[in-house]
Amino acid sequence: MKFALRRNDNSWRNPALRDQLDRPGFWWWTAWLLLLAFAFGSGRYLWPVRPPTPKIVLVKPSPTPTPRPTPTPAISVPGKLFLGRSVKAKLNGLELHTELQTEPGETATVENAADSSYQLHVAVRVKVPKANASVRELSAINPHLPELLPGLEALTKTAHVSAFFEELYQRKLRTLRAELLQLDRPLSRHDFFDCETILELEHPQTKRRALLIQSDMDVDTDGSDSDRVSGVDSSDVDFQPTTSYRWPKTTATPNPFLATREAQLQQLQKSFRGTAPSETRSRMETLRHEIDDLKKHSFLVAATDPYIVLPGLMVGKGDSPFTPRIGDYCAVVYQNVIYPAILGDAGPNYKLGEASWRIGKKLNVAASATNSAVSALKVTYLVFPNTAEKTPAAPDLEKWRTHCELLLNELGGYTGELHAWENLIKPKPTPSPSPSPKPSPAASPVAKPPQTPNADAKPISSPVPPQASPSPAPSPPAKPSPSKPAGRHRPGAKPAGT
Repeated sequence: MKFALRRNDNSWRNPALRDQLDRPGFWWWTAWLLLLAFAFGSGRYLWPVRPPTPKIVLVKPSPTPTPRPTPTPAISVPGKLFLGRSVKAKLNGLELHTELQTEPGETATVENAADSSYQLHVAVRVKVPKANASVRELSAINPHLPELLPGLEALTKTAHVSAFFEELYQRKLRTLRAELLQLDRPLSRHDFFDCETILELEHPQTKRRALLIQSDMDVDTDGSDSDRVSGVDSSDVDFQPTTSYRWPKTTATPNPFLATREAQLQQLQKSFRGTAPSETRSRMETLRHEIDDLKKHSFLVAATDPYIVLPGLMVGKGDSPFTPRIGDYCAVVYQNVIYPAILGDAGPNYKLGEASWRIGKKLNVAASATNSAVSALKVTYLVFPNTAEKTPAAPDLEKWRTHCELLLNELGGYTGELHAWENLIKPKPTPSPSPSPKPSPAASPVAKPPQTPNADAKPISSPVPPQASPSPAPSPPAKPSPSKPAGRHRPGAKPAGT
């Protein structure tokens, strides 16, 4: 090998290269490198490199999104509410919240057969008030009250809230529930919150008892009396010609509403000669009773007589010494004036705060059957139980004032003005006697025999005074008229801004 290098390569003549090649380790390393290169090159063909097996990743399918219900478009109905969104409005004084909720359903045939597909949920939230029981709270409503009734502060210290207060609001809740179940016009806010308190007062020395009622004042327009008033305004839809307070008629003048009732009864009798429905029979019985009353009795007239109305549940019920009865004297206190009156009528069991048109017009000139005299709870009614006259009679306003003044003094006295009502009904003039005819002068002075005096003849110079009507026989104390519907109320009453 050395010879070959020397022969073929002139670099052998280089001493440095020649020394390097003469070393034995050089060739060993060269051989190893060649062997490794051969092994690597032949291994790629003998054992080719396989590509890596790809990993299989399982991808979970995404859930199908739930379709959202298509929002219902807002539908405008004249005079109604807007649907499809939350609405806040007022319904007869109630704050009304409505919301239309929709969700996807099945076919119309399937949903029409399911009761749950078309529902209305009604929930009424009502806060029942507590009774006012202190002079401080009462004077916050009417600052003149402690001054007008000096003994009120001492009376309220021993006063008790009457059971009538709780029973009144229980009746209101029953009425509200019944009207909601019928989807009828519910009891208004004005009629629900119409009573601030009912207190039982008793003077410690005189033992005079009184019911103190703090309320508003709606207007009653009922009543008729052909003996005193010829014409009565009956335009109110709830007008009734009778009142619970009544007395026997004193003249033969028929009641102006008698003929109408008799005609209605005859028409019903002709229409139902056989078996009539229960409602018709009830109506016929009511007409018969009302016709009998109109023939025999006279009644208060709301436009001329000062009286108040209490719920039927309070009038003559039970044996409590504080139970008021028809005809009991009472005093109406508004601002700084006291108005004498009597308890003249019984009204609906769920409504408080009502007086005759005569009182309402005195407190508010705009008062009417559809416009409250006082809408706020600023009227105080002092009812003196068991003070009614034994024999009911026509109103005597001076006598009523005298009795109320006596009762107020027995309750601790009063200050300020005790109103004196003017009698609006003028008494009918007494008919003057007709003059006797004068004898005609004789043509000649012929003497006439003396005439036999007639037993029925009366002296001309002394006319006969008009004979007084016979006094009616005593009648039992007046009771609430059964012809008065216990549940009537004035749905169209409009609170006044008083």
